[in-house]
Amino acid sequence: MSAPLPPHRTELEVRFREVDVYGVVWHGHYLDWMEAARHRFAAHFGFDTMATLERGHRLPMLECHLEYRAPARFGDRVAIEVSPLEDPRKVVAFGYRIERVADGRLLATGRTVQVVQASDGTLLLGWPPEMARLFAGMRRYEAGRCSSSGASASGSDTQNREP
Repeated sequence: MSAPLPPHRTELEVRFREVDVYGVVWHGHYLDWMEAARHRFAAHFGFDTMATLERGHRLPMLECHLEYRAPARFGDRVAIEVSPLEDPRKVVAFGYRIERVADGRLLATGRTVQVVQASDGTLLLGWPPEMARLFAGMRRYEAGRCSSSGASASGSDTQNREP
């Protein structure tokens, strides 16, 4: 059995339902893959979406950007790497790199930006302490990952999906 993937990397197999009439992955599925990778990454640091909602906080999407480089096709195994990004605003920003596992070919890059709100939709300019700790932990992980050559933290197993 292979070693668990580090938390910043999620691998998925392209399912038949994800390809379009041209035989390539329909563009909207890349956003779904990015979300799966982001949730797995955040969960590694203790983020629980339902608990956050119960505490009266939410993180709606503010921006989403995607650049396609090459097509993914049915049966391809893709790797989605996620990393927290710096942003001068009080937002949560992530960068993504999606590549085909078999040959390492870059398929797409992306960026998402979320804001932290109270349950009534009020923008929180000062984050709740638990979220500030969460984001700081993600940034420390990324700084350590980038500064160490080849070293990676262990995380939970990859998300496997059947076609």
